[in-house]
Amino acid sequence: MAETSDNRTALVLSHGDDAATDAVVRTLEHDGWRVILTDCEAAAITDPGRTVHGVVYLAGLLSSGGYPQNVDPAVSLVELMDAVRPCLADRHEGGARVVAVGSRDWLGWPGRPLVAAQSAALVATVRSLALAHGQSGVTVNAVIGLLVDAAERRDLGPARDTHLYEPVPLTGSSVEAEDIAASVAFFLDDRSGYITGQLLHCCGGASLLSSMSA
Repeated sequence: MAETSDNRTALVLSHGDDAATDAVVRTLEHDGWRVILTDCEAAAITDPGRTVHGVVYLAGLLSSGGYPQNVDPAVSLVELMDAVRPCLADRHEGGARVVAVGSRDWLGWPGRPLVAAQSAALVATVRSLALAHGQSGVTVNAVIGLLVDAAERRDLGPARDTHLYEPVPLTGSSVEAEDIAASVAFFLDDRSGYITGQLLHCCGGASLLSSMSA
């Protein structure tokens, strides 16, 4: 992918998920992107003279430990898009790719209703932004992963007052930060330019077990 992303700028805004953030930065730099990493509001670092071809928002929902974030991920994503929109490459410049990283909890989980609500709101925002910006050449998609301690949570038994165990990957191995980063890179690649408003569950099949005890 280096030949298509060389000399392009990607803005990475992270509100947590440190391992995934580090992996995303490494992967994009390996693919030839010029990466700007920040945990600040995008408006503070956006240069009107800079063209941005890629935006990655890591909402902090994968490493929340089951507690909601202090920032509202959906609102933060909308504010991020408002801030960077003047800098995003338009259709004549090859367009821009926006990727949000969220949690499988958007499907619902009994022990984490607030995180599930934030995760679901992020998904709805991704779909809405895809509708809003599609004709200008900007795609908006989401990579959906697992909490980093999913296996440990499953070992604790079912969620309180239920028979439901924490879903873990069906593939037999944990989802790593590098897997999340590879999925992000897929959406940022030029070859994914006709994909927008979509969710890619990078969870080893755990999303299939969201409301099952298995």
